[in-house]
Amino acid sequence: MNYKKTVCAAGMALLSHAAFADSYLLNELSQWPQIESSQRSGISLYGAVDMGFNYQSVSGTSRWQTQSGGVHTSQFGLFGREDLGGGLKAEFNLESGFMANTGTFGTSNTLFDRAAWVGLNSASWGVVRFGLQPTANLPQFIDPFGEVTTNSVVTWLAGGAVQTPRGVGYNADLGPGSSQILVRESNSMTWTTPRVAGFGATFMYAFNGTNGVSPYASNQGVVASWTNGSLYLAGAYNRVWSSPVEIEGTSQTVRNDIYGVSAIYDVGSYVLSAAFAQVAPNLAANGIARSYLVGATLPWGRNALRASVVYRDTSGVRDAAGNPAKDSALGMMFGYDYSLSKRTSLYARAGFIRNYGISTVILNSNPLPLQTGTASPELGTTPLTASVGIYHLF
Repeated sequence: MNYKKTVCAAGMALLSHAAFADSYLLNELSQWPQIESSQRSGISLYGAVDMGFNYQSVSGTSRWQTQSGGVHTSQFGLFGREDLGGGLKAEFNLESGFMANTGTFGTSNTLFDRAAWVGLNSASWGVVRFGLQPTANLPQFIDPFGEVTTNSVVTWLAGGAVQTPRGVGYNADLGPGSSQILVRESNSMTWTTPRVAGFGATFMYAFNGTNGVSPYASNQGVVASWTNGSLYLAGAYNRVWSSPVEIEGTSQTVRNDIYGVSAIYDVGSYVLSAAFAQVAPNLAANGIARSYLVGATLPWGRNALRASVVYRDTSGVRDAAGNPAKDSALGMMFGYDYSLSKRTSLYARAGFIRNYGISTVILNSNPLPLQTGTASPELGTTPLTASVGIYHLF
């Protein structure tokens, strides 16, 4: 599952406020290659190489492995900007993820799987972009671990990565057609407004790209935010349509209404964050999932301690026999970073997800063991993960 978010839109909102200049997040984001490249004209090459060693365990089964992307998705990208005069600029971004431990593409047979868009940037009326780009959702840095697809319980638990006999699906325990906001959308158009008095918003419309599938949209979304320097508030609403599924003998898409609100408080010496999100499939027999997140980062000198706690609860969910069932999970992640330089850091991560009732959320791509003689995953499991690694940004 590809759930890594990008930081550029929300990061730029923070960077636009001089009052935030001494904050921890601003200093951290300003060093990220994507942000730095987007500040200058011409064409810039940027990227990250992140490698580590990872331990995973669930129900007595454990393994060690090398791991790419423990903090930053290993990637390379091109960002280009031309000044057209009168406050208008043309921009493009091409970005590809890869596995640093094998050298393979992050997505098979796809060169630019993380960004492929072109647009216009105006100081007067905002930014318009067309192509593969981030969705209109809450910012990635609400999670102290950046919602990577490895060492983040937010990615897997708040994202609803549920294992079923048919595989892992977003919020698959809620019923047929249940989905989630994708990290990025192909065939999409966005407009980001200028930021006025701390307020700004991004609107998205993404086409499904499939002939004969109604509606034409795969995602319609908006995220609005406000910041005064130390406080950053955001709210998002998205309509996401599933791929066609069989429901009562007919093939149809299911609309998912997804709401979220978040807050970040950053005074430099510490960062606190909190968020709430709800996924509600627009199908009478389906359940609803709600997730709650709190996070904290404590930096000092070259060091930083991080922690996050996520709780996912559902209502209206039924077990395999059709009976109402308890379905919830609690996740925690802890981390430590040591900066060797502006570009290079060492890190350590450890966390778990505790599944209750019929919940079968996985962690760090590690599949749950199956019940004897079936394709159904075991219930009541607690997947664990721990990693150490190094990353370099360029």
